[in-house]
Amino acid sequence: MADARAVLRIGEVSRRTGVAVPTLRAWERRYGLLSPARTEGGHRLYSEDDITRVRGMQRLLDQGWSAAAAAREVLREPATVTTLRPVEGTGQASGDLVARLESAIDTFDGASTDAAMDDVFARFDVPRALDEVILPVLRRVGDGWQEDPRVIAREHFATNTLRPRLQRLLRSPVRTDARSCLAAAPEGEDHDLGVLASAVVAADAGWRVHYLGARMPTAAMERSAMVLEPDIVLIGSIFRSHAQQFLAESPSFGRSAVVLGGPGFAPGDAAAIAGAVVHEGPIAGLADTLERALAIRRGALG
Repeated sequence: MADARAVLRIGEVSRRTGVAVPTLRAWERRYGLLSPARTEGGHRLYSEDDITRVRGMQRLLDQGWSAAAAAREVLREPATVTTLRPVEGTGQASGDLVARLESAIDTFDGASTDAAMDDVFARFDVPRALDEVILPVLRRVGDGWQEDPRVIAREHFATNTLRPRLQRLLRSPVRTDARSCLAAAPEGEDHDLGVLASAVVAADAGWRVHYLGARMPTAAMERSAMVLEPDIVLIGSIFRSHAQQFLAESPSFGRSAVVLGGPGFAPGDAAAIAGAVVHEGPIAGLADTLERALAIRRGALG
């Protein structure tokens, strides 16, 4: 006897979700994503719950999840993905994910690292995922390398595994009238994951991001700013010497506001560039710093 709530043919599921029938059948067969009831005549009928799971699957796929991981998450916690709101976590949840991600990196397990990242972004919004899990793990990996150079391979593995995931988040769709941000690490900076994470937060807040990456000469930044005319230029530095060298060149970015961030920059460095702001504190507050920098720059330009 078919569930009374299951009244939809697969063609109707396809029409309402925009997913082709062959794809729906594959998701049902491979992952058990759909749970049809059957009529006495053996015909499959689907319910609103199936619609919900398909839409959750679509959203996670759009965020860069693999089909298998997306299906597992939808079946485990459908409310998380269907509302597009992260599950409110606890300190214990963050700690468990830090331990899990760090363990995967320690063992050079790419599949487990990807699975851990899937769970991180399913449970937390982007700024919180970075602040509470990803950046703490990267700091621990970096500290380990400083204490024992023999484990530098672990740092390289972490960087090469996490970078593509963060870069995918930069490609989130934005409005045609979205404000733009040019992001880079100055010349000499090989470690750019911090500024990449900041660029991801900007993208998550709706900014169109032009990411230039590490070891970017000041002249190249200035040229890019002249061509792209971004609303904000975001510069991140880990090492104080590289930040000082960048500031010593008296960079000029036209009408763009400037935000400096990372351990390499000090609060007083804002005075070195007209209208610049130094971001301090958790990365979750970066969106507010970008807004403040824009306001300061508008005031300076009159």
